Amino acid sequence: MLIVEIVFFGILSPDFINLQNLLTSTENFLPVGFMALSMTLVIITGGIDLSVGSMMSLCGVIMGLLWQHGVNIWVAAVLAIFLGACLGFINGQIIVRTGIQPLIATLATLFIYGSLALVLVGQGEGSIYGFPQSYLQLGTGVILKVIPIELVIYAVVALLYGFILRYSSFGRQVYFVGNNESAALYSGLSVNRVKAMTYVLSGCMSGVAAVFMGSYFASVRGDMGSNYELTVITACLVGGVNVFGGSGTITGAFLGTFLLGILQQGLNMLNVSSVEQSVVTGVMLIAAVGLQQISGLFSRNRRRSKAMNQVAMDTAPSARD
Repeated sequence: MLIVEIVFFGILSPDFINLQNLLTSTENFLPVGFMALSMTLVIITGGIDLSVGSMMSLCGVIMGLLWQHGVNIWVAAVLAIFLGACLGFINGQIIVRTGIQPLIATLATLFIYGSLALVLVGQGEGSIYGFPQSYLQLGTGVILKVIPIELVIYAVVALLYGFILRYSSFGRQVYFVGNNESAALYSGLSVNRVKAMTYVLSGCMSGVAAVFMGSYFASVRGDMGSNYELTVITACLVGGVNVFGGSGTITGAFLGTFLLGILQQGLNMLNVSSVEQSVVTGVMLIAAVGLQQISGLFSRNRRRSKAMNQVAMDTAPSARD
């Protein structure tokens, strides 16, 4: 589908498939990619995090305010990422300590974090800008005259998440919890610790996204992360992460991010409004979940058929009899 997208928009505009243009366009949507990496782990455990956009807004505003008060911009960026981890920790503790469903808990913190960001930046000021040029290069700079720095960092982080999820004990625990939480609990696994850790990583990646978003746009706003949660979740589900938990890969989230990102860039080229783009994103979300349900139905039917055939073979009289 990604190749079809590129070819389709390339036919409409030959400049679209220019390598440099394609690579440069990734800077627009890679903040979504950072959050999709950690969201993959959250969804695999059977959870959801609707507050990623609000956490990004709050982390970006705090970074900007720290810089305005004399803190070095890179120190402020690190503190913003740490703040994101703390916000994710709060989400995780609310969920595992109180038993509130992740959908409700993170919906509540979506409003709380988002409102705090708007209050701190001030309704009158609107945004914080004037960051040093060295920081702005993080979101707009390139290496080898063509490869965006942000893309290189994203690829490294994606490889790290892929390694953690596939080869580490923590990654196996994430799958175990998502497949059967009760069995994981009775096996002695600290289910609450695993689930809480995924939300900490989600908050951390929201902080990272805020740093890159502020660098790319040369400013931060209290509403900079509004409505990003839909896009992040869709990127994961389009990439094959099971909405009910238990399965999914970082590769899928990576490709899902580029699928949505290239689609967004192509629609921008066609002058499609952001409201209409949201409609397309919603349709893709429904399609992704629908395909998962159909795939699951076929899979269950195949397993049932195999089981029935095995029972028939075991109960059938042998040729000797």
